[in-house]
Amino acid sequence: MRPKVICHIMSSVDGRILPGRWTLPFDATPAGELFKEYSEIGRLLETDAWMFGKATTRESFPYKFMPKSEQTVLPGLVFIPSSLSQRLFITIDPDADIFYTSDKLRGDNIIVVLGTNATTDYIEMLREKGIGYIVLEDVKELCKAMEILAEQFGVRSISLQGGGIIDGAMLAAGLLDELSLVIYPGIDGLTTSPSIFEYLGADDERPADGQALELLSSETRNHGIMWLRYKFHRL
Repeated sequence: MRPKVICHIMSSVDGRILPGRWTLPFDATPAGELFKEYSEIGRLLETDAWMFGKATTRESFPYKFMPKSEQTVLPGLVFIPSSLSQRLFITIDPDADIFYTSDKLRGDNIIVVLGTNATTDYIEMLREKGIGYIVLEDVKELCKAMEILAEQFGVRSISLQGGGIIDGAMLAAGLLDELSLVIYPGIDGLTTSPSIFEYLGADDERPADGQALELLSSETRNHGIMWLRYKFHRL
C-alpha cells in the first residue's frame, strides 16, 4: 500500500513555475492574492500530508548543516516523533544537509526522506529536534519511501507541491494519481525557466510513458484563474 499522490501545482499559462517571473493578471491583482486562491484549492483536496522537493524546502530552511563526522548511517532507519500533527510535511533531501530551525513547517511536523549518505550527527540533529526521518539505501527509491510513509506514519494522501524536479521524479516513478493544475493568468515566456515537470534524465528517456490523463473537472476561479483536475491512468 502507498498513499494517493496529487500533484498540486500553480503555473503560468506556459507551464512555468517561478512566480516572480510571471506577468500581472489583467485586473492587476497582486500575485499574493492569487496564491490565496491556490491555497484554498489545496485545502479542498483534503490530503493528510503535503510534500516539497529539496529546492523548495530550502526557501523555508536556507541554512546548510555542516557535519563533524564522516560516519554514515545504514538503510532502514525510521524515526517517528512521539507526537505528530494531524497533517504532515514531507521533504526529500538527497544531500542530507538541510539545517532545520524548527520541527514544523506552517504548523505541520516535518518528515525527511534521506539516503545512506546521511551522517550520524545529521541524524542525531533531526532526532534532537523531533523531526521524523526515513533512511533508504538510495534516496531515489521513491516507491519504498511512499510505502513506509503509509505503513509507519499512517499517511493516506499527499499533496505534492513541487518543485519541478521532485514532480518529474514522482512522474517517472509512476507515483502520481492525480494532477491538480492551477493556471495563473500570466506568462513567463523564457525557454529555460523551470516547468511543472523537470525530470533529470537522458534525452531518450520518456518519464511519462505508459501514463495518460483523464480530465475530471475544470473550473474558472477568481481573477481569471483556471483549475484543471486530471486523473492518471496506467496504460
